[in-house]
Amino acid sequence: MSAGISSGTGRRGTVSRPVGAVLRPLGRAALWVTVAILLVRGAVALVAAPGPGSTAGPDRVGGPGRAAEALAVGFARTYLESPTPAALAPFLAEGAHVAGGRGPAGGEAVGQAEVVRVADVGGGRWVLTVLCDLRDARSLALAVPIVRRGAGEVAVLGAPSIVAVPAPAGADPERPRPVAGPAAGAIGELVATFVPAYLAAVDGRALSYLLAPGARVVPLGGALAAVSVGRPEQLGEGEGARRELMVAARLRAPTGGATYPVAYRLRVLRLAGRWYVAGVEGAVA
Repeated sequence: MSAGISSGTGRRGTVSRPVGAVLRPLGRAALWVTVAILLVRGAVALVAAPGPGSTAGPDRVGGPGRAAEALAVGFARTYLESPTPAALAPFLAEGAHVAGGRGPAGGEAVGQAEVVRVADVGGGRWVLTVLCDLRDARSLALAVPIVRRGAGEVAVLGAPSIVAVPAPAGADPERPRPVAGPAAGAIGELVATFVPAYLAAVDGRALSYLLAPGARVVPLGGALAAVSVGRPEQLGEGEGARRELMVAARLRAPTGGATYPVAYRLRVLRLAGRWYVAGVEGAVA
């Protein structure tokens, strides 16, 4: 006599069902519930997991990102190797312009380049200092002004400045204008004297007679020489004793015949009736 579970109440004529037949549907239901749970968990994991190239946050805390650094390095290389408007145009923001220069006669100039300093100057603008090791054993640092408007949207704002490292860098959204007031002549003479001295001096003490008390400037030590120095322009308005200036210059490498257009931002200060340089900062657009 087979064991089973009655489908009725024990009355005659009822059909008994085996235990396995009763439990089989329950087992199938449990299996499908388990499969459904696993599928749901897998889908959630796929949605939550970052894709191949994505990151959980900014690729450098407090910085403009790797794309901006790569742009600055590419611009610095091109600027030193082929400083022509056509070569530099792909790096520039709309409306920005860099005057043409001439690259070294011997071909490639840059052996290695990397971003060594990042300065946030507000308004989506940054100044990235790119240190370039040249193949003739010199090293030059370019302060490259960039703008970042969104992910992947970065561009160079204008001519860089060639600075010593470390060096402060800054930018200003205002457009330069002629130096205001009767002090324009004295300020122009100071700039015309300071820029060649800044390029040629080996020690900051050689600039002391041009610097405001307490100011510290690291000169370039003869890495480049001034071909020409433009007239300074003023950032902002007013005729006060403190001014922010912008000055364009053209520099020449001691070997290879390369020339580079640069833009320096200077802070000047009047003390006891005489004007002094209070600081040298990075380029602005």
